[in-house]
This record gives sequence, C-alpha cells and structure tokens, in this order.
Amino acid sequence: MTSEPRRGPAPLRVGDHERAQASERLAAHHAAGRLTLEELEERQERVQAAVYEADLAAVEADLPSSDRPRRTRPGPPVAALALLALAIVSTVLVGHPIPPLFLLAGLVWLASRRRFGPPVRRSA
Repeated sequence: MTSEPRRGPAPLRVGDHERAQASERLAAHHAAGRLTLEELEERQERVQAAVYEADLAAVEADLPSSDRPRRTRPGPPVAALALLALAIVSTVLVGHPIPPLFLLAGLVWLASRRRFGPPVRRSA
C-alpha cells in the first residue's frame, strides 16, 4: 500500500531561537495589556511545546503583528525647505524677492503633500 504524496510545502520545524522570540513577543503583548497573566502562562507553555511554525503561529493568531508597517507622519519635505532657504538667502543677497523661487518651493511642498498625504492627527 502506497501513501499519497503530500501536497504543498512540508511543515518547517522551529528551534529554541524561534521559541524564545515568540515568548518575547507574548511578554510584550502582556505588558501592553492584551493578555492576562493566566493567558500568558498558558501560551508560554504552548510555545515551549511547539514543534512546527504553524504551532507558533496558532499561539499568536489573535494578536496584532509587529511586522505590519505602522503609519507614521511623513518627514518634512526636504526639497521644499531647501528651495525656501535658497529663496530667502537670494532675497537677502539681491535685495529684493525672487518670486519664482518662492513659487517653486510652494509647488514642491504641495507635490510632497499630495504624494505622502496629509499629516496624521493623533488623538490626545
């Protein structure tokens, strides 16, 4: 009697390093208030008994992942600030404003806002 060949990739085994990382993530979730002490202890036992990656994934399935990129406020538009500084310096050196530089700085700033979106407002 022959057994059917497995479909899909073979399950990957985990080692002590992966178990330790999972334990650290669970401790961070406990510190953030997502897990009670009893839940943490129960999940830690499951992590130490885990043999395959799927076992570890099941322990953390209902918790948010830290791998997801977090939406942060974009940095200042460096090109617009550089053009604005150039416009100010050239205005001082020449003795009168140079409107195209100020307009260009404004257009670059608007383009960067459109590309990165408006700043993220945080609720207090």
